[in-house]
Amino acid sequence: MTPPLRLTNTLDVCIAAAIAVWAIVETLLLPNQSAAQLVFALVISIPLAVRRSFPALVMSFIAAALVVHAAAAGSPDATFNPFPSLLVMTFTVGERIAAWWRAVLLGVVPIAAMLIADRLGYFGTPGMEATGALFLVFFVAAVWGFGRIVRARALALQRVSESAEERAHEAAALERRRIARELHDIIAHSLSIVALQAAAAEQFVERDPARARTHLSATRRTAQGALDEMRHLLDLLNEDGASYAPQPGLESIQELISDTEAAGHRVDAQIEVSAAQVPESIALAAYRIVQEALTNVRKHAPGAAVRVTVSQQPAQLLVAVHNAASAPRKTARAPLSINGGGHGIPGMRERIRLYSGTLKAGATPDKGWLVQASLPLEGAR
Repeated sequence: MTPPLRLTNTLDVCIAAAIAVWAIVETLLLPNQSAAQLVFALVISIPLAVRRSFPALVMSFIAAALVVHAAAAGSPDATFNPFPSLLVMTFTVGERIAAWWRAVLLGVVPIAAMLIADRLGYFGTPGMEATGALFLVFFVAAVWGFGRIVRARALALQRVSESAEERAHEAAALERRRIARELHDIIAHSLSIVALQAAAAEQFVERDPARARTHLSATRRTAQGALDEMRHLLDLLNEDGASYAPQPGLESIQELISDTEAAGHRVDAQIEVSAAQVPESIALAAYRIVQEALTNVRKHAPGAAVRVTVSQQPAQLLVAVHNAASAPRKTARAPLSINGGGHGIPGMRERIRLYSGTLKAGATPDKGWLVQASLPLEGAR
């Protein structure tokens, strides 16, 4: 894997231009100038502009140009040293070539080209001293190794960036699922109350108009609250218009109880918990569990007595909603069913699973229903 780059970039062009200017100036200062020397100065510098896109090709081209020029040079004293260009390409090979064996082979190319040029007398008397050869190998190896280090660093940063992007996508997917659950809970809870209150208003509209207006007022408040909360959740999908109102928590459970009482249920609530000591995520989960459980009570056990318990222990938050059997109804009316697919219990289980909690839901000996949830507090903040 090689970090992607364009065919050329500003840095490469500047490096190529700087070496070309330096090569031309050095060539012009030689005692015996020639057109061939100027051409050679440009040949070993201009290709550096595309060095990162074609590292192997440019390295081979510059090394071959050195050997050919050394073989054709008529005066060994009239020389231009292409070593800077070879060092730049040595670094580029180390940085851009993925396979180790190819990078090593190409890293040896400048050493071989310099030694061949020396044997051809390009740098004066043929036969480079051992010290000179040692320095040549040292500089080439050091620059090549630095290129490999830069490559490893670039790839590590790329992997971190890709990992962060992947986590961002996963977080976005989780957030979309969370919003879907929130919308389901809001719709199921609010529409059940609206339907029940409207049905009650329908019964009293002629014989007790004042009581019918009370039910209609409760219907309006519930619908407006549901619209506001749905608008908030949908705003989260568009940050430019997001209001970021606080999510409901433990303190909002009393509103659920009031709505349930208004729907004709007697509710015994016992909430013994300090909202300040419970993480917001856990408080929201507890609120949604109570909301879903009370919604199911209104749908499937109209008029039943309900007991809601929320208690806090050192390491967990306990939530329980128990309803007795349905109360006898004077008017035969089928229980309202909203989203009959039955996503309530699975939705609660999924919410509990996100926090490594436990959920129990089932019938009780008194022909009622009990929902019990345990939410860990440690590590939830």
